[in-house]
Amino acid sequence: MTGSGDLREVIEMQTRELIDDGAGNEQAGPWETVWSAPARIHILRGTEAVMAGRLAGKQTIAITIRWQPEVATLDTTWRAINGRTGDEFNIRSIEPDERKAFVNLLVEKGVAT
Repeated sequence: MTGSGDLREVIEMQTRELIDDGAGNEQAGPWETVWSAPARIHILRGTEAVMAGRLAGKQTIAITIRWQPEVATLDTTWRAINGRTGDEFNIRSIEPDERKAFVNLLVEKGVAT
């Protein structure tokens, strides 16, 4: 079980706005930090899929944060940034726990954003 003492990192949650290019099309703008939260980063190991991912240059990671209203705005088009190291993570799934006390984000590092 995760406690508040385990949340030692700071995760910045970023998204992109769609911008009109003037020709009737929309394109993704620059990444912008919308909110940040204390987090626990846990590198997943031990399964064949995860080991194969590491061989391919990507790593699967679980990020745990406390539930907050901003979490309801998250989806898999967002990305997470480790505020301390600058590592970029693509969000693959968002899973609140049964009591909505914490949220687990399954993310990948080392893949195109």
